[in-house]
Amino acid sequence: MSDHNDQKLSPREMIRVHAGIVLQLATTISAVVIAASLVPIARQAKLWEACHDTSVKWHGVWHVDNITGDTKDVH
Repeated sequence: MSDHNDQKLSPREMIRVHAGIVLQLATTISAVVIAASLVPIARQAKLWEACHDTSVKWHGVWHVDNITGDTKDVH
């Protein structure tokens, strides 16, 4: 620290000097933790999407007649 010229810094000055670095580190760690916590939610959403697509496809192939209850193959 060339502006202090071998002066001892008080505890308050030490905190001020390092506050920016500490806040940047805390922000980075928080962003990483948030991103990591979203991974299971993304996996679950992918499984639900596959289930939904399968259900829609099944509904398109098999049509239930509401009057008789018979199952008819559309193809």
